[in-house]
Amino acid sequence: MTPFKKIIGCIFLIQILFLSCTNESFLDEENLKEITPVIDRSAITEPIILGYFPSWSESWTTTGQGSKLRDIPEHVTHVFLAFARPNLRYQKGSLDITGTGIQTPYDGQTLKESVSILKTKGIKVILSIGGETYWGTNAAYDINYQQIKDLVDDIGFEGIDWDFEPNGGFQTIGESINVQRFISFFNESRALMPKGQYVIACAPAGAGALGGLNNDDPSSPFAHSKRNTVTGESDTNLFNATSPNQAISLFGFASTGHMIPVIKAVGDKIDLIAYQGYNTGAASNRTIMYDSYKHYADQYGFSIAAGTHYPNEPWGPYYTYNYQNMADLSDHISSKSTTDGIMIWQMLLEENSSSAYGYLYVSSQVLNGTSQSQAIANAENYPESPYTGDGDGGDGGGNGSGCSSSQWNSSVAYTNGNEVVYETSLYKAKWWTQGDDPKTNNGNGKPWEFIENCDGDTDGGDGNDNCNVNQWNSSTAYVTDNEVFYDNVIYKAKWWTQGDIPVSNTGNGKPWEFVQNCN
Repeated sequence: MTPFKKIIGCIFLIQILFLSCTNESFLDEENLKEITPVIDRSAITEPIILGYFPSWSESWTTTGQGSKLRDIPEHVTHVFLAFARPNLRYQKGSLDITGTGIQTPYDGQTLKESVSILKTKGIKVILSIGGETYWGTNAAYDINYQQIKDLVDDIGFEGIDWDFEPNGGFQTIGESINVQRFISFFNESRALMPKGQYVIACAPAGAGALGGLNNDDPSSPFAHSKRNTVTGESDTNLFNATSPNQAISLFGFASTGHMIPVIKAVGDKIDLIAYQGYNTGAASNRTIMYDSYKHYADQYGFSIAAGTHYPNEPWGPYYTYNYQNMADLSDHISSKSTTDGIMIWQMLLEENSSSAYGYLYVSSQVLNGTSQSQAIANAENYPESPYTGDGDGGDGGGNGSGCSSSQWNSSVAYTNGNEVVYETSLYKAKWWTQGDDPKTNNGNGKPWEFIENCDGDTDGGDGNDNCNVNQWNSSTAYVTDNEVFYDNVIYKAKWWTQGDIPVSNTGNGKPWEFVQNCN
């Protein structure tokens, strides 16, 4: 090689090295976000222990205090908070949940805190949409998916659960219009809530993946034509779900197979199917429902939570879940998956010697390797993990006030001994009552008895410490500059108002103005 060629070669080599270095630097500095992996919020790494939590069962609480929701024990891994309206309306950034259908006895800011508290326990809270009561009109299908996402983002939910029960049940869910609606729910919501960043789940019928008369999959091991082989039974009770049978009646429901066309269309968009494996009559072999969904889960990659019920099932009951069959079902699931699990409707329920939390604890133990006998013996000895406050005035657990009862509801009938919270005070019913405001209907000859203020004041006062103003009253008309005390806060009226709850009616265009906290 001539000296000239050597010089040219060196220059060429230097250029290559320089470009290589500058490209590497460019990737590090400019494209860092692109090469940083996104945390998969839908990732499931342990057996699912999931429970529905009815928002209307939540107890009153405030910052630094516990509640029924905040005190959920840590063997629960997922919570479906029930229910939001499908056609909910929500303004991003407002934390105003009055138009969402969520029925917690407190505002969106407090709900956001509750969800955050559960998140610190490792519990994922998912907003459940629909249920039995919110699908009864055509207006339910006026769905604003962006506002659903905004609510999820603002409150801190992990995602959503489509609890689709058209007209309050599963009788028509297999009809083509409802199949297409279900498919649309996933397409529309997944377009705004990407996979890996949001959980999108659903709670279909337990028989939804078995082959039905109207929705079938001939290639499935659970096709309608294979029903006798699968169950080992004749068709005697195919359409008779009230007579004892192993599982043949599961193939005879109107809802049977309704999820097959949905899964085939959008199975790759689903993270979790928590099927309702209850209210399925007298069929005793309930592992078949899990196995039929597992057939599709292996193809599309979603997880499964087998739905169970704390006794007794509303329909019948022809089958009652107990410690033993919870353990049996969990053992069956653990033999097929390390991350599938159990769902229960609903948490909080208990009897003298058993509880829904105990049922879930049996499943949690078995799914994580404990023997059935040991898990059953230890059913109600689950570790409790009450919220103990976050250092900003928390009182060390519970809500420190005796106010762990549900918020008073004007549409609920109460009987002797029932306790409710109303405007930060605890009341007890003296006899049957409905629609009687506890604050104005307590004392001699009235149905409610004042027990204590939720801040610990037992003399019937406002308990408002430095807030020397009157308690807000829904029947009182207020005018400009009137001040009221509500939930430990002083608010001032900006104009005439009556019946507008201050905590959810502050801000631009609303009648109340925040003044100060009372503690």
